[in-house]
Amino acid sequence: MSKLLARGSAVRPAVPRCLSLCLFSLLILLIVPAFRAPFLTSPARAQDAPPAPPDSAVPDPGLVSPLQWQEDLRFLSERIREQHPNPWHHIESEAFEAAVRRLESRIPDLTYPEVLTGFMELVASLGPGDGHSRVRLEPPFIGSLYPLRLWWFADGLYVRSAAPEFVGLVGKRVLWLGGSEVEEAVARLGSITAADNVFQQRLRIPALMVMPEIMAGVGIAEERDRLTIVVEDDLGAQTSAVLTPVPLPEDAGYLPDLEYDPLRLGAPDGWPAMWVPGDETPLYLRDPADPYWYTFLAGESTAYVQFNAVRDRAEGETVDAFMDRVLESAARSGAERLVLDLRLNGGGDNFRARPVWHRLVGHERWRRPGRLFVIIGRRTFSAAQNLATILDEHTPAVFVGEPTGGSPNHYGDARAFRLPNSRLRVSISTLYWQDGMPWDIRPWVPPDIAAELTADDLRRNRDPALESILSLEPGSAVPSLIELLQQAYGSSGIEAAIEAYRSYRADPAHRFVSTERTLDGAGRFLLDEGRPDEASRIFRLNVEAYPDSWRAHNSLGDAYLAAGETDLAIRAYEMSLEINSYNTHAHNALHRIRAAAVDPSSG
Repeated sequence: MSKLLARGSAVRPAVPRCLSLCLFSLLILLIVPAFRAPFLTSPARAQDAPPAPPDSAVPDPGLVSPLQWQEDLRFLSERIREQHPNPWHHIESEAFEAAVRRLESRIPDLTYPEVLTGFMELVASLGPGDGHSRVRLEPPFIGSLYPLRLWWFADGLYVRSAAPEFVGLVGKRVLWLGGSEVEEAVARLGSITAADNVFQQRLRIPALMVMPEIMAGVGIAEERDRLTIVVEDDLGAQTSAVLTPVPLPEDAGYLPDLEYDPLRLGAPDGWPAMWVPGDETPLYLRDPADPYWYTFLAGESTAYVQFNAVRDRAEGETVDAFMDRVLESAARSGAERLVLDLRLNGGGDNFRARPVWHRLVGHERWRRPGRLFVIIGRRTFSAAQNLATILDEHTPAVFVGEPTGGSPNHYGDARAFRLPNSRLRVSISTLYWQDGMPWDIRPWVPPDIAAELTADDLRRNRDPALESILSLEPGSAVPSLIELLQQAYGSSGIEAAIEAYRSYRADPAHRFVSTERTLDGAGRFLLDEGRPDEASRIFRLNVEAYPDSWRAHNSLGDAYLAAGETDLAIRAYEMSLEINSYNTHAHNALHRIRAAAVDPSSG
């Protein structure tokens, strides 16, 4: 199915008074530059910047009284209601208020870490698609860190680096933290981790695991200043160690970059690591601090663009000029494909993303199938997510890697504030970004070709995402599921189409691709063509793959009804209504069926 979608636009009548129009235009030109930065940029701009100093001294959080924390809690609850455009998109207002009351009643009996994680859990309860709303962890609320850095690979949680005295832990898979197996620790931390989706949680949770206050607050650490870790090497041999926190410098204004530093994860120089830069460093790790850069892979006929931050350089070439240079160079070099690498891009200014998608969406060469590839991952968020969403909607780009850390449609433009007593800083979303279709409720943009990084990939300097792209014939199209179904059905009928679908689903490269809408569209086509029996077989495949989808059961009911299988249609419609009681189509269909049973002439 084509990703190219048309968007309508409203047209306002022209104003006949030319003088007024000119004055208004001049006013806009004067005002917009001044106001663009604080109000019209992506939330990630504020997210990536160091925190502004508080307007009054931050007290020792351990000395804030229960009464003061309770006052802060009520302030936070009211501010969420006032600031967020739709705080109840996931949690009902009554349930949220009940959670506030529970936390308020427990505060006198809680330690400081438990209060902090309680506030985090409350903000995280706003739900998926709202990763910009979160408690900002910074000194003195986090006063120390455990002496290691962790990363969640496709094959598990590993110690990426550690202080020299813990070199024996480096490069090994984590089995236990404190008194919890890793799976249990992840579940506990997941409940307090605000994120758009679970892949953004994979980015944020390992950072929380090295914060003593957080690990004590959720009950994973045995004590606030002590954490036992158990790791395992490739041969199954286990090692354990007891970690004690390392205090942050007294003048530390913010934490090391535990999430967005792909090379060291904020580890000090001199710490042993499971990987260090060298001659064989893969392209995506060669210059991650540069906002954007380009190279031509002559042997692969491939133009490679790494886009790490949605902003202009502080000095020098703008994104606009950079994209002009890239496309001119790619044309001159005869590139057969262009790779846009967004996997390390946490966002920035949405206006700076426009030169990228403006040129790619309308470019005659790169809008052809098999020409444009986009590498994505858990760091792809905010303005970078918006860019990925637009390219997914409006180009035939092939996405490769792991799912994005952001949702196609999400809440953002978070505005930060400090709670009145503790001075804890919290960011709450102020706008809803809808760069996808209104019905797009996907948690992420999925890769068409899954290529997740394993621990061994990092050790061996492999980049499975770029390797997957370079393994394809330059310029050759990657067929979509709907194209595979059409080809199979056209040549050999419904059995071949079903086999093509099963083969597609069984391929690990497609494990993140949702096929629900594609199958529904294929079944609807057959139903419209007067082939209800074949349509019902397609819809049964959809119900098998997505048993909790009200739409899949609803479509199956339509096919059964068209085939005269009334009893089966009734069961399918009833199942759809169990999942979604607001499905008026199923309500109306059941009403007609039952009316026809009483009075056949009414049917």
